[in-house]
Amino acid sequence: MPVIVAKNAGFCSGVKNAVNSLIDKAENGVGGVTLGPIVHNEEVIKYLRNRQIDVINDIGDACGSFIAIRTHGIKPDLFQELNNLEDQEIIDLTCPRVKKIQDIIAKAKEDGFQVIIYGDPGHPEVQGLLGWAGDDAVVISSPDEIHSLPDVKQPVMVAQTTGKAEIFKRISEVFLTKYPEGIIHDTLCSETRLREQEALELAKRVDALVVVGSKTSANTNALYNSCRQLKPSCLVTNAEELDSAFLSQYQNIGVTAGASTPPWTIKEVVESMENENMEVNIEETESEETETQKEEKETVEESQVQSEDQEQETEGMEEAMKEEKFGFAGDVKVAQVGEQVTGKVARVTDEEVFVDIGAKTEAFLPAKEVHLEEGQALADLFTPEEDLEVTVLDIDEQDGTVTVSHKRLARDKRLKELEEALENQTVLEGKVKQVVSAGIVIDLGRGIEGFMPGSLVDTRFIPDFNEFKDQVLNFKVLEYDREKGKLILTRRKIMEEEASKQKEETLSDLEVGSNITGTVKRLTDFGAFVDVGGIDGLVHISELSWERVNHPKEVLQVGDQIEVKVLEVIPEKERISLSIRKTQPDPWTKAIEDLESDQLITGKVTRLGNFGAFVEIKPGVEGLAHISQLADYHVKHPSEVLTEGEEVEVKVLEVKPKAKRISLSIKDAGGVKVEQGSAVSDDAENGNVTLGDVFGDLFDNESFKEDSDQEADTDSESDPEGGQA
Repeated sequence: MPVIVAKNAGFCSGVKNAVNSLIDKAENGVGGVTLGPIVHNEEVIKYLRNRQIDVINDIGDACGSFIAIRTHGIKPDLFQELNNLEDQEIIDLTCPRVKKIQDIIAKAKEDGFQVIIYGDPGHPEVQGLLGWAGDDAVVISSPDEIHSLPDVKQPVMVAQTTGKAEIFKRISEVFLTKYPEGIIHDTLCSETRLREQEALELAKRVDALVVVGSKTSANTNALYNSCRQLKPSCLVTNAEELDSAFLSQYQNIGVTAGASTPPWTIKEVVESMENENMEVNIEETESEETETQKEEKETVEESQVQSEDQEQETEGMEEAMKEEKFGFAGDVKVAQVGEQVTGKVARVTDEEVFVDIGAKTEAFLPAKEVHLEEGQALADLFTPEEDLEVTVLDIDEQDGTVTVSHKRLARDKRLKELEEALENQTVLEGKVKQVVSAGIVIDLGRGIEGFMPGSLVDTRFIPDFNEFKDQVLNFKVLEYDREKGKLILTRRKIMEEEASKQKEETLSDLEVGSNITGTVKRLTDFGAFVDVGGIDGLVHISELSWERVNHPKEVLQVGDQIEVKVLEVIPEKERISLSIRKTQPDPWTKAIEDLESDQLITGKVTRLGNFGAFVEIKPGVEGLAHISQLADYHVKHPSEVLTEGEEVEVKVLEVKPKAKRISLSIKDAGGVKVEQGSAVSDDAENGNVTLGDVFGDLFDNESFKEDSDQEADTDSESDPEGGQA
């Protein structure tokens, strides 16, 4: 069952920046609070609370080192109250789009315009905006409400960022009909609109849609309402809310998520659907550029402005000098400004390198014209008599001194290497120079920097890129624009290729029936996922142990190294079935050797059914005491005389090795007797005789035992664990 995941599902740029800012604080050991939920998503609130960042609704409850203003923004008078606090740092995480609306409203109020806001009056964003708009501001949520508004000359209308585009369009039409000179500011969030457009395209390709996000989130609900008008849809907060019955009805399913939905929740939902044997693909359809992508591009350009300016300055100087030529008599070489020449290193000092290029005097290479790493000296790079290519920068007419540069030529060579690396998809390495909110900047050598967006750093979600600071990372060049000096790098692609290669090798090397070692990765209600070489195999709960296991956590922990047996390998589906219990001795083999008919043994009651009681007589080995073998009087249900966990003495009646079935009797072992004054005795004395009292002997004959066995067989088949009795 194919599953397509929308490319831009999850956090918008505003939410991502806000959450990352709080995580930065937490990683530095700083705890604090947010004034109201940072976003409308329970998973995010729980994630931050676990990192000592709690939610308060009243400034008087402030504690910790800081108070963060949530993305929805607040009223200006609350800002004033916060600024009066002395002990807490104030962190303004208001979404930039919301701040823009605040500025528009404040200016409109200052100029005396009537402010109209389209949105939900109870939404925190709208409540905050009203504080900036003044007492005469009006909130509307439908076109009909415009007709009841007062007649004013030139009102100004804005929209809640997460409002519905279709409704806002209809409201705008009615607004301009009533107020021809009115001013409309389209302040709807473009990223919310992008998700709705993606949902429209996705709906054309699938049979049903799954929307992931909080039911209290306005943007998630807007997205869900759009989806369910297109195709059958369901809204889930997390993977636990997935409805298998709903999913099983459709062949192709699309997955999208609201702008406040964290990536880890989307991943859990997709993995859960993956466990339902669905084929998961990330949607690669072309879409509008997201704000995050724009920010990443801006970061790339900003990180390289300095190097571009230096290059342009040098090029300009060279162009100005190209027309001048300097000549020397005899056989002495004539150098030209801008020319690349090869010479030999004559000597090296702390401040410069002298290079013999065949001119009247040795060329002078100053340290500033060499790319030196931190702590590196000229002597570490150059040795006397080695050949060296340099670029001529300047020639003094009077004394013939030639100044050369190694930096420009080395930079050009490095750029050529990077260009070839892009073409050949070569793996390179570089040191992380800087961490920014959108990713990391890597030093590529020779004064060149490359940018690795956060989404391309790893295959997993990285909340804080500071863990990579000063590390040397492998990468591939993903995009290179020499004119703009733009280099986009990826580490994720290498990791995905390595993981894919390892999966292929693992799937081809695995042999059914072989025992291998793996690492427990995840525990679920139905079993454990074990990494057996870059790919996860499933140990079903029934294959964990010979003994009954109610949940995998009873016998395993994440991170355990365990031995498993390969039961099945399906390469095309990357599915591996494993077993732990089949690596261990079968307790039945030993039990059958030790047990004999008529043998008395002590066991523990494990389960009670309508047809009898299961008794564990050895670890992992259960036998069945039929209801007729529980007592020497008629028993309507085993619970009348037994309780689970109770120890009883039983007699072995019969052992069936092939069927792995043992018949027991508690009655013949004297385990349950009629107590004096019991209901059976009293009934007999009162003339109330049961069939058991009358036909007790009949129950002991062979034909009855045959019938009992058949009944037990039937009941065992209906019982999921019946095969162990």
